[in-house]
Amino acid sequence: MMAGRQEKNPVMRADEVRQFLKIGKNTLYLWCEQDIIPHKRIGRLIFFLREEILDFLKNKKEGGKQ
Repeated sequence: MMAGRQEKNPVMRADEVRQFLKIGKNTLYLWCEQDIIPHKRIGRLIFFLREEILDFLKNKKEGGKQ
């Protein structure tokens, strides 16, 4: 790791994703339920890979449709 550079964790929890995307809890869980947003489930826990969230945003077209 380079000195003075803090690496971001590649795994994000739901609260981090909600704050990053500026969406509500219900919206995020609905998107997960409908497989709109990439996520991983381990039991009841939901995790998000930072790279997949960034790709998700990059690949969204204007108007909210893919």
